[in-house]
Amino acid sequence: MTLSQLLDLRTLLTTNVISMMLCVLVMAIVWWNNRERFAAIGQWFLSLIFQLLAFPLILARGILPDTVSILIPAWLITSGFVLLLRGVARHLDRPQSFRHDLALQAVFLLIHAYFTYAVPSLLWRSVNYSVFLSWLSIECVWLVFRTPADRRFGAQTLAFVMACYALLFSGRLVFYFFNPPGPNFFLASAYDLFMYVGTQTLLIALTFSFILLVNRRLLHDLLVDVRRRQETEMAMRDNVERLARAELASKTGNWEFNPDTRVMTHSVGAARIFGLPPEEIDEAAFRRMLLPGYEAPIETAMAALVQHGHPFNVEFRIRAVDTGEIKEIQSNAEFDPGRRTVFGVIHDVTEQKRIEHELEHLVQVDPLTGVFSRRHFMALTERELANAARYDTQLSVLMLDIDYFKQVNDTYGHQVGDQALQQLGSILRGLLREVDIAGRYGGEEFAIVLPRTGLVQAFEVAERLRRTIEFGEIPLDHGVPLKITVSIGVTAFKDAAENIDALLARADKALYDAKHQGRNQVCTYETSFDLRY
Repeated sequence: MTLSQLLDLRTLLTTNVISMMLCVLVMAIVWWNNRERFAAIGQWFLSLIFQLLAFPLILARGILPDTVSILIPAWLITSGFVLLLRGVARHLDRPQSFRHDLALQAVFLLIHAYFTYAVPSLLWRSVNYSVFLSWLSIECVWLVFRTPADRRFGAQTLAFVMACYALLFSGRLVFYFFNPPGPNFFLASAYDLFMYVGTQTLLIALTFSFILLVNRRLLHDLLVDVRRRQETEMAMRDNVERLARAELASKTGNWEFNPDTRVMTHSVGAARIFGLPPEEIDEAAFRRMLLPGYEAPIETAMAALVQHGHPFNVEFRIRAVDTGEIKEIQSNAEFDPGRRTVFGVIHDVTEQKRIEHELEHLVQVDPLTGVFSRRHFMALTERELANAARYDTQLSVLMLDIDYFKQVNDTYGHQVGDQALQQLGSILRGLLREVDIAGRYGGEEFAIVLPRTGLVQAFEVAERLRRTIEFGEIPLDHGVPLKITVSIGVTAFKDAAENIDALLARADKALYDAKHQGRNQVCTYETSFDLRY
């Protein structure tokens, strides 16, 4: 057999098919072992399968219709290259859109169809192949080299193989420019034979570059896992040390209790909270620290945890052994049935409780005037209204507004306006009973609820407030002291069907009447009473 016979195009295509089958088999093994770790391998595997399917159809040219032997292989080969490119992008963590490549592939197939059916031309089909595959090869090289060096995972070998593909296809363009091919595909030129030998060699190199990429990525991920594990172990050691320091700084501690032996152990943080050394804290010592009323609830919660697995979340108060300080303690625990041990933590929440009480006071009380905030006033009033309806007792409501308050602000400034509001709040707190409810309803308007008070008595209270405010003085930095007056509307609770909104609306209407009739006076809503002074 001569060299020309050995390098016959059909023979080369047949050997291409055999080598592709071997490459597909190798990639199948690689894909099966890494399919869940690297999705890109599936695309490379599919890329080789597409090319493997294409070459037998090319071999059947002249036997099968042109659609099967020309167009379908063209679609398979170009699709294989597009899949290869997408797989490389995914493997290098460089996701990007390939719509432009799919659009170019559509144009490629249209051109291929044109030079297959409309104007049959092996030359232009070959040119079409070479241009599109060169483009995809160069795009792959460009993708690799614009990826940061530490994220390439050995892709330089793949880039070299794809650069060789681009040179091979570009070389065919130059060769065909000087030596156009004849109409018979199987009467190949020397360059065609060289190109098919080259593609067969590059295919094998491409397969091994895929394997190199996978191995480099596996090595990289392994090193990352090792580094993360080392960092996690270091972080755990730091956390243990930090926890020991934080336990003391944050007034927390942990404890263990065996319900069978009744043995208790405590950490240093817990011992500091109790005011005893850890070795001196046992069940008897703990019981002595508890204030009266807390021992039984703790025993009940512990029994529910051990016997039924119910959550253990208790709050109690102790007297610290070393200082005698009363401390608010919160404790949570879990029971391990296998070890028959309760594991718990305690928190000294004394300061937290104090802050909560202060915040609750800030929410309930208007900070400027010292009377209740509108929200808390409404909540208390709803409760008093319900009591009045249930027990059939009297209740009255006052609405109070400072006269010409806007002029006070405009003339003397908001600081003086605030002083006026403060003085008004002080008068309300001083003249009203403890059971009465005064709240800042909005701006310079105040609302007052008088439990167990009828309309006549409420009117008298309102008039007493009005006179006290009228004769009061607000000292100024310069000039005579400022005097303010108020208008007050009064109404009384009538029947159980009424709600607080209706009462406030009536009192507000009476307040409007007082304003309308000249201010600095008290008016009632009820027309059956003529109590105006």
